[in-house]
Amino acid sequence: MNDIILNCEKSELSAAGEEYIVDFKASGQVRFGFDETIEYCLYDVGREVDLDALLCKVLEARMKRDVIPYCAFTRRTERQITDRLYNRFSADDGYAGVWAPVVKRAAENVVSYLKERGYAGDSAYCAAYIKSCAGKNSSGDYIAGELIRLGGDRSVAALAVAEASLDEAEACRRALVKKADNTRMIFDEDCRVAQKTRAALIRFLLSRGFETGLAVNTVDDYIDRIRN
Repeated sequence: MNDIILNCEKSELSAAGEEYIVDFKASGQVRFGFDETIEYCLYDVGREVDLDALLCKVLEARMKRDVIPYCAFTRRTERQITDRLYNRFSADDGYAGVWAPVVKRAAENVVSYLKERGYAGDSAYCAAYIKSCAGKNSSGDYIAGELIRLGGDRSVAALAVAEASLDEAEACRRALVKKADNTRMIFDEDCRVAQKTRAALIRFLLSRGFETGLAVNTVDDYIDRIRN
C-alpha cells in the first residue's frame, strides 16, 4: 500500500524505544525509533513510500533483536519461535492497526532467516533434545511425545528418534532399577514380591512409554534376581 509522508516529529520515548511520530496521508500516525527514522528517511516529508513493505522491514528487524538471544545458545523449534514472535508482537503490545497485516509475514521471514543460519529447525532441535535425554531412561515413544509437546513436528520427531537407535531394553532396565531403589518392596508370605508391588512397577514403566511386553519381562527379570 503506497502512502505519503506528511510530517515527522520527535516525541517522548516510548517503552518500545520509539521516539518519532510519522504522519502518513492515508494511514495516520505511526511511531518509529530513531535508527528506523534515519535508515528509511522518514523525515523526508512529501515522499511516497510502500508502507506495507516498510513496516514489514521494520518489524523483521525488531523481531530479530528480540528472538536471536532466545535461540542463540539453545536450539528451538519453528513453532516455539513463531509462538514467541506472535506473543511479543501482538495487537495488545501495540501492533494493531497498520501493523497487524504484516505481523505474520514478518514472523515467517524471520523464521526462514533463522533456519538458514542454523538457529532454528525441528531436526536440529530434536537431535539435540534426544542427546540430552541420554540419561533420562525413557522410551523412544515417550521422548517423541515430549518433542511433539515442545513444538516439534510429529514426523520429524519420529524420524529423529528412529535415527538415534535408542536401546529401549537398557533404558527400561535403568528406569526400573532407579524406581525400585526408591520403592518399598513388599513381600508375601512366601518371600516373593507382592503382586501389588509388581503391578506398580509395570505401570511405572508403561508411563515412561515402554511397550507392555518389555515392561513385564523387565520387572519379572528384576524380581527373579532380587529373590535369588
